[in-house]
Amino acid sequence: MNTVPTLTQAQIIQAIYDVLNEHMMIPQIDAFHPEAKLNQDLYLDSVLVLELILNLETELGLDIPDDALTKDDFETVANLADFLLTKKHQDNAVTATSETPLGITETPAEATPDASSDEAEEELDIKVHCFVSCICDILKPSPLVDHRPFYFGVWDADIVINDQHQLDYHSDTINHDNFRHWYKALYSVDVEPWYDPSQSKDANINTLLSLLDSKSDHQRVMVMIDMYRLPERENKFNQNPFPHYVMLETTEDPNEWLMLDPDFRWEGRLPKDKILHAIASPAVAGGYHFDSRQIQATSDEAIRDYFIDSLIPDHNPMTDAVRAVVTHHQQQDQFAQLPDALKQLPVLAIRKYAYEHGLAYFYLALGYDLDAEQDNEFEDLCVIIEQLVESYKLVQYRAMKLAKADSLGDQKQPLLDEIQTILDEQDAREFQVKTRLNELFNDWHQRTFNVDTVHIDTVNVDSQTGHAVSVNMDQPEAVPA
Repeated sequence: MNTVPTLTQAQIIQAIYDVLNEHMMIPQIDAFHPEAKLNQDLYLDSVLVLELILNLETELGLDIPDDALTKDDFETVANLADFLLTKKHQDNAVTATSETPLGITETPAEATPDASSDEAEEELDIKVHCFVSCICDILKPSPLVDHRPFYFGVWDADIVINDQHQLDYHSDTINHDNFRHWYKALYSVDVEPWYDPSQSKDANINTLLSLLDSKSDHQRVMVMIDMYRLPERENKFNQNPFPHYVMLETTEDPNEWLMLDPDFRWEGRLPKDKILHAIASPAVAGGYHFDSRQIQATSDEAIRDYFIDSLIPDHNPMTDAVRAVVTHHQQQDQFAQLPDALKQLPVLAIRKYAYEHGLAYFYLALGYDLDAEQDNEFEDLCVIIEQLVESYKLVQYRAMKLAKADSLGDQKQPLLDEIQTILDEQDAREFQVKTRLNELFNDWHQRTFNVDTVHIDTVNVDSQTGHAVSVNMDQPEAVPA
């Protein structure tokens, strides 16, 4: 008779503690307790949660399904234990014979809706691109303009593969000149750099102090900080370093500054010396200032030109970059390094939420009611975008398994095949969104300029592979007279 180990929730919680303490050696282990939040209390970002689940999968003999990896069911240690207890119960129910006791001594708790979980998910959802979020902050209260078109340039923004063949969302080779150019074209606002890379950090901090002292209520002063040096701020991505743009203002207290962080929908006072410590990090360098009094109404021509400049119809740079990184590590047989090479994927993947801004802009401009129950196409596309963002986790999870392939047996090729299938599915999802987005743009263009579009290209996707097999997207070719 097959003997199934008896497990209680308390034993699973102990297993979680052991993995975090002995295998992952997280520095916040003293904060561990059943109600500790994985992200806020234990500082586990999505990548570390995947690593924890992978270890527990091995320790407890579970087979975690993919759909569980894309859910946010594990806000606390107890939530995760309940999920695993349920999963263990289900696995045993499948394998146990009629004479074999299941050995589960506690009834799994039902998942309880938690308002704080919804709040956490919302906060994660809105982080798209910190530079863009900062400069869009002054646009939202203005009756003259709509900030959503500016997100056209985010969904396929630059991605760097560094010298170690790792994905990198930040690099000294990336500047924001393209965003500054289009911000000026759309909203007539100059985004001026104040940080001078030829000067010392101290000299640049003196420039920042001067700008903050003379700043008017209409002006914004933006600076790059290293979020890792600010443990007072929640850092969901737990990156070290974590370059991030915020805006600063002085307060009546000379020892405190007001930090405005629209990307995380956070603002609050922090000690001035701690903020300066985050700015002084050698990992960060950059800053801009701009003035809301320059805002002018956006022309339709500028929106048209920016959309055409931003949409890449025939390939998806992020998925292409992931595929290139995986292929390199496969060719070099460096699977142990693959998880680190994909570590920044969660920070990059959320850029795909920018599609929601683009779709919403054209739907509303064409007179659609986004809340109409009979027309839920927008909601359907948002579901696809959510799948696009979340499914990159499945690639990371398999990369972690590949790194442990020696201990798991000879499973490399099946895992590599699964990664390629997931990436093909990602291409198919993104091409579907791009195709509908371009159709809406053409409808808007025809209505706005009263001219037909010129047939250029359209993305056709191979239903088996997800690859673009031909490119035939309709876009206007020339500026109408």
